[in-house]
Amino acid sequence: MLSRWLTILSFVCFGILSLVVIKMNQRPLCIDSKVVEKIDRTSGVKHDEVYRCALNKATRYSSYFGQNLKELNLRVAATERLLESIEPFFQKVQILITEDHPNLFRIKGHTIYIGQNLVEAPGHLEKAISKIWYRERNETLFVQQELLEEVATDFLVYLQTGDLDIGDPKTHLKTALLPVKWPYVIKSPGAYCESPWKQSEDYAICAGNQDLSAIESEVLEMSLRPLILSSWIKSYKNLSVGERYQFTRGLAQLLRQEYNPVLSVAGDDSASTLARASATLKNFNHYVVSSSLSKSSKIHKMFAANFATELQSRGYHNAFAEASFDVLYVSNQKITTSEGAFQEFLKIAKAQPQTQIALRDQDNLWMLPSKFPIPIKTFGQIKANRTIVEKCGGFSFSYVMDYSESTEKLLVVEHCDAKSQVHFNEYLKTGAEGFALENKGMSFVQFHLPSLLMKRDELANVLNVKDFIKNRDVDNTSFKSLGWQEVRWDKTANAYQPKAYVDAIEWFRF
Repeated sequence: MLSRWLTILSFVCFGILSLVVIKMNQRPLCIDSKVVEKIDRTSGVKHDEVYRCALNKATRYSSYFGQNLKELNLRVAATERLLESIEPFFQKVQILITEDHPNLFRIKGHTIYIGQNLVEAPGHLEKAISKIWYRERNETLFVQQELLEEVATDFLVYLQTGDLDIGDPKTHLKTALLPVKWPYVIKSPGAYCESPWKQSEDYAICAGNQDLSAIESEVLEMSLRPLILSSWIKSYKNLSVGERYQFTRGLAQLLRQEYNPVLSVAGDDSASTLARASATLKNFNHYVVSSSLSKSSKIHKMFAANFATELQSRGYHNAFAEASFDVLYVSNQKITTSEGAFQEFLKIAKAQPQTQIALRDQDNLWMLPSKFPIPIKTFGQIKANRTIVEKCGGFSFSYVMDYSESTEKLLVVEHCDAKSQVHFNEYLKTGAEGFALENKGMSFVQFHLPSLLMKRDELANVLNVKDFIKNRDVDNTSFKSLGWQEVRWDKTANAYQPKAYVDAIEWFRF
């Protein structure tokens, strides 16, 4: 009996000793990093922490880190591996995850304060670590410093993942590298907050339905981020594999470069928003192209040339600040997003994303498919290949000529019955002939303004274009100036197409 109890006691002692040995040899939860010294997580009440594994510092067990540390380790290790391969960090980094402020994103010195939502969304943690690395190297006094930081750190995240996957924890939209055009990237504060391209620092403001005036001053510059980054990445991809490697290796040197001359502030308060945005792009382009690396590095010189070309291919030309569209619809009445014309063009814009469509009234302009208006005063000059105006009542050639500097083709539609719906889908596909087919019985005239300008003086006295065309007085000097040889009736379109020496009027129906 005694031997039996001794056997049981020995097994119990062995088990306890084994647990003690396992506990003594068990490594505490830790972050497997050379750069990140410590990660804290706080909810305002409970506090958890893990340290860098090399410190071998004991901490109490955390269920949060027990479940999430593996993924955090992978993300941190991948980011620091890339950055350290370019140039090592100067100091260790600390991360504080806040559960009670889920959309917080702030960097102070070498400490990252990041909300739980942004940690769980892809890209923000990587972006924060990249920003600390960037700030260690960039001390250049550049007027678009904040925008430069965003683009440079976006590029670092792209190098790590092969894409730019920075997600919005609320909408789950991602900063996909899609084709973007100038000036379509310019956003209102509301549109900026709905975009996944907002700064990580702005998520708390945008998510809290707060007064957006706090970020209004930065929205203009940050709107340009996708345009600049997509041009930057395309310029990088146009280099050979070996050239890309050398360019990346020289990135720290690029960020440290002094730029001469010091660039002026982009525009001023009296300039239009579009002019200031254009000046910002000009400054940024100058920052890249005028780098002293262009003299010492053939690869950077190639990249800089590619970058300038890419901006131009996306619609930006630094010689002027204007908004240019494929189609512009002009209303003399206040436009609402619920009305027929807006919904018609919105549907077309979504179906034909390659076509740049804008709508404007006296106060605002909508660059579809965005539903957020931008004040007209934002733009210095607005141009379009084709412009559509709806009008009730007669108009003169002087009225038509008012559009001569802003468009090539002007479609004037006689629309007096508010209940009748005008359709524009076929017009965008095949022009005035398609418009006539889709809108049976509706009166319209399409002008080719460069041709009409040739006869400005001869037509100046015509007060009613409709009567002028309908009467077709062949003895009238003004009518003769158009050089009409014949007027063809198109049975399919149910509209007239003049054959003339001057193609001032292309199609009409009354």
